Amino acid sequence: MSDTKTKRAKIVRNFKDAGTETQFNAGETVDVSEGAFANYHAAGLVEEADAEAAPAPTEGDPAKVGRTRS
Repeated sequence: MSDTKTKRAKIVRNFKDAGTETQFNAGETVDVSEGAFANYHAAGLVEEADAEAAPAPTEGDPAKVGRTRS
């Protein structure tokens, strides 16, 4: 099991991660690794999520539905 730290990210615009083929949709808030956050942020794809405005999704939460793998 990995000890990778995650960070809450608000998606700024729709994009697909070329490495993982994960689709992200503008407006959603997701947990991503700190490394992925740094890359996405540098590319202008995400911003730091407000922890109070976006509670962590629970298992089966519809907030996870927007993330898909192709």
